[in-house]
Amino acid sequence: MDRLGSSTAALLCAALVGCGEAHQDQATAPPAPARGLDLGVVGVSALVGGDEQLGSGFVVDADRGLVATTAHTVWGARSLKLATGFGVLHGRIVARAPCDDLALLEVHPRIPGLAALPGAPVGSPAGDGLLRSVGRRSAGAGPGLATIPVRADTAGRLDSPLVPEMSGGPVVDAAGRLMGMARAGLDGEPATTVPSARIKARIAELRPGPRSVFVGWAEQYRCVGRQHARARAAHPGFRPADARLNAPVAPTRLPGTEGLDP
Repeated sequence: MDRLGSSTAALLCAALVGCGEAHQDQATAPPAPARGLDLGVVGVSALVGGDEQLGSGFVVDADRGLVATTAHTVWGARSLKLATGFGVLHGRIVARAPCDDLALLEVHPRIPGLAALPGAPVGSPAGDGLLRSVGRRSAGAGPGLATIPVRADTAGRLDSPLVPEMSGGPVVDAAGRLMGMARAGLDGEPATTVPSARIKARIAELRPGPRSVFVGWAEQYRCVGRQHARARAAHPGFRPADARLNAPVAPTRLPGTEGLDP
């Protein structure tokens, strides 16, 4: 992952909210909702200060193995495992927007079969349409997807609380199309959804940086202290040094896939 070129920007744009007539043509025959979610929703297990922090995420670029999730889920992670429909893989943090509570992860090894969720049409759902918050259960609870019916108001607040394991997962419409990212309530706040358009705009700001990570979110780092405080309160063993970008993480492999690493 040494370049974030125009082809990647197009892939991300199409996956998140759609980018014109070409995407509309491709979207006429989307995969079945259940199958698309199984290929696009990822379970996140981060070891933070000796504690396991669970969350979810969703694929935004299958070719590059990029997954979006909430930053607080992986803040200070000393190791990172990503559960997919194919098994548990190694994960690495490649970008974070602390103020928007957004993180971008990279899956290793990059195996075929993952898929970005199709974007919902702009302006949907109408009124108080019913949505679903989707997450992937941790291996200990039995692999598979979990869903919670939700509605979002005009400010993005959800009418149902979310367990931490759902945070970072997609919020989708009845057809399984991406509406945004679920964010469990923190600091006494209600659960919210981060609109897919905002995530797309943030990803468009990224450019290649040193050590195979992305840069472009420096303005967001004014909120690092807030993320440190949350991690310290939730995980007494948290160390700020572990929250530096590209901190080492222990590898996790599917048997027989070791040779697929770049």
